[in-house]
Amino acid sequence: MNIVNIGTDKTLVGGPKLGDAVERHARYGEFVENLDIIVYTNKSENLRTFSLSENVTGHPTNSLSKVFFYIDAISEFKKIYTKNRVDIVVCQDPFLPGLAGLAIKKKYGVKLQVNFHGDFWDNPAWLEERWINRLFLKISKFVVPRADAVRVMSEGQKNKLILEGIDPEKIFVISTPIDMKKFLKADRPAGQEAEHSLPVIMHVSRPDNNTKDFETLFKAVSEAYKKKRFFFRQVGAGFSQETLKERYPDISTEFLADKNYMFLGNTEPEKLLSLYNSSDVIILTSTSESFGKVLVEANACGKPIVSTATTGAKDIIQDGLNGFLVPVKDSRALADKIVYLLNNPNKAQEMGECGRSMVKERYGDNTEKIVRLWRNILNT
Repeated sequence: MNIVNIGTDKTLVGGPKLGDAVERHARYGEFVENLDIIVYTNKSENLRTFSLSENVTGHPTNSLSKVFFYIDAISEFKKIYTKNRVDIVVCQDPFLPGLAGLAIKKKYGVKLQVNFHGDFWDNPAWLEERWINRLFLKISKFVVPRADAVRVMSEGQKNKLILEGIDPEKIFVISTPIDMKKFLKADRPAGQEAEHSLPVIMHVSRPDNNTKDFETLFKAVSEAYKKKRFFFRQVGAGFSQETLKERYPDISTEFLADKNYMFLGNTEPEKLLSLYNSSDVIILTSTSESFGKVLVEANACGKPIVSTATTGAKDIIQDGLNGFLVPVKDSRALADKIVYLLNNPNKAQEMGECGRSMVKERYGDNTEKIVRLWRNILNT
């Protein structure tokens, strides 16, 4: 079985790393003959073909701009197809990757799977993020009905697609694979309290201000800091203090002056695991999240979570049991829940342990489920 994946995760062509995407895709390779991954990159980045494992290869498009990604992805596919007859094209979103995948399906007769890693349909918050999202929505509603299979991350997403008339028989709920053993067995590093002498709040995200809503994040952190001192850690965006003042003028000057914060950029998986375990509360402020891998990882480490009530978060969090849900963009509600957990450490620990039990039962390495889906697609 030969698979081609089309997406935008530059980690898969040697770009800056956050999380375990390289390891996950290398594991897919254990079940197929070849996995080739076409990734949008800009020509100025000068990225090269990247080997993830013996039979898993990342191919950067090095496009002049994202406008040309559609054409470049099809061109890159043609090169791959001449070497190995491709069985399935997997598109990581239903927009430009999905549109390219649909064109490839029609020209080469391959099967098409489209993934939803975001909460796009029936989501006003997502539409408001960027004007182009309205165009992307139209593209997705053209592509998705013509796909052979649609993989979503949550039941909430599946229900949205069914309401839009998508055949439920071709919608599969399979969340992103997570190495649960790694998180469940980890212990909190000794000496954390001595290092900061304050409880630690952590947020994990790439620097995507639209979907991840850093404005709400820093408003909430500032409001919470006025009521309770803590150490704040943001992992993935790599902010500087100058960037914060420029982009988020509402951030508390007191918070900045105390310097009880740390901003980290791309982080190796093992380091990220250590950071989870040296934190007390994990927060997420996304406006549209189809799953919420960070939330599952945090719970697996026994940490309580506070998140905006996205479709994905509502699938993971039972409000008041393993964490708290707050309305999207509601910085005050988020701040209140942060302060509550910091003021009630026994309750926070109880919620974290409840979360550990819940995710242990529900989530894990879904790699083989995804491979079975590919085989099912080929047999239909």
